[in-house]
Amino acid sequence: MRFRRLGKTELGTSVVGLGTYQFGGSWGKDFTKKEAADIIAAARDGEINLIDTAECYGVDHLSERLVGQSIASSRSRWILATKFGHVRKDHSHNTKSLGVDSVRQQLEASLRALGTDYVDLYQFHSGPNEDFDNDELY
Repeated sequence: MRFRRLGKTELGTSVVGLGTYQFGGSWGKDFTKKEAADIIAAARDGEINLIDTAECYGVDHLSERLVGQSIASSRSRWILATKFGHVRKDHSHNTKSLGVDSVRQQLEASLRALGTDYVDLYQFHSGPNEDFDNDELY
């Protein structure tokens, strides 16, 4: 596996990451805890250290919860990325929510779901330029 520095940080991230959108069940398959853990273990065995998830990947932070449970005993070996901007209300749609207070609440909810007190990369999730350019968010 090749690694690169993440932005201006000292973090060395694998050039291939594990995306976990599918853990949220949107592709017609519900993943068990064991299946998610096995996929993450296979990524680890392939020297992948970057996991990407989001608060809206599944109802009630499902993907984040599966990721968090799977990496709990090895959190420090992972570069964990999640996103803000969508709130999953049910199985049918996501609601955009990009106010400062909402983003703070989304981060706190993501940290709880992931079972960690930090994420390495917190990403803006597909919003319009006027929201992206809101300096208060950063």
